[in-house]
Amino acid sequence: MKLLVLPLLIILGVSNTVFAVSFSADAVQIRDGQFSHSRMFWSQGNVRFEYLEDGVPMVQIVDNTKSKIIWLDTENKIYVERELEDAQPPELTVKGKHLDQNPCAVFVGAECTRLKEAVINERNAVKWLITLNVQGEDRHIFQWLDKKLNIPLRQQNPDGSMLDVVVQENLEMNGRKVRKHEIFAVGPDGVRNHSIQWHDTELEIVMRQQNDNGTMDELRNIKVEPIGNDKFSIPKDYKQFDASKLTPRPEAIANKNQLTD
Repeated sequence: MKLLVLPLLIILGVSNTVFAVSFSADAVQIRDGQFSHSRMFWSQGNVRFEYLEDGVPMVQIVDNTKSKIIWLDTENKIYVERELEDAQPPELTVKGKHLDQNPCAVFVGAECTRLKEAVINERNAVKWLITLNVQGEDRHIFQWLDKKLNIPLRQQNPDGSMLDVVVQENLEMNGRKVRKHEIFAVGPDGVRNHSIQWHDTELEIVMRQQNDNGTMDELRNIKVEPIGNDKFSIPKDYKQFDASKLTPRPEAIANKNQLTD
């Protein structure tokens, strides 16, 4: 039984969030020119993916309530369950809007000083000084928060890395109102990265993200609807998968023999 972990989009600012209302969508992804698709269901922080793996219908459930990740083989009616922290879960994009006007809500234990108002990338912002204590030494971060959206428009870090975000509002994609975030990042080594996110303004989720390296993630055919709890539970007639019944691979047997010689 092969276990697939479906990576999704990355959202900008995920601390102190409220979960979006429940909805379903088609989650599509492009990696190395390869297209993949799953049906996704989201409710109260829990998410379910339905997809085909080598022609076999599979389900992956991320239960944030119980900190579990579950795989269902719907053809053979078996399941695998693991602790969420041990299973390298997907990077979920469906987080709510960042509501905090003070960056210390994100930088826990830091000292945040409001400096002044400014215009950054043609938007009104507030400049903050964030002081972190790292092994007894102060580290200073400068961050400019958008006054309307409370998201970073610019951030300068002590290691020389920085982030710049250009926002466009009142756009439309796939029949839904969206907000575009064009993100320019520079790493501490000077390497530059550019990506674009489109945020659904009703649900406050990343609806689409694309990077200059050709990767793309998108939620299509979004339908806001009630999602029952049964979508995130193991059916009663399913049996737990017994990994001990798997036939060992030849290389695994060879390695074991080498250890016992």
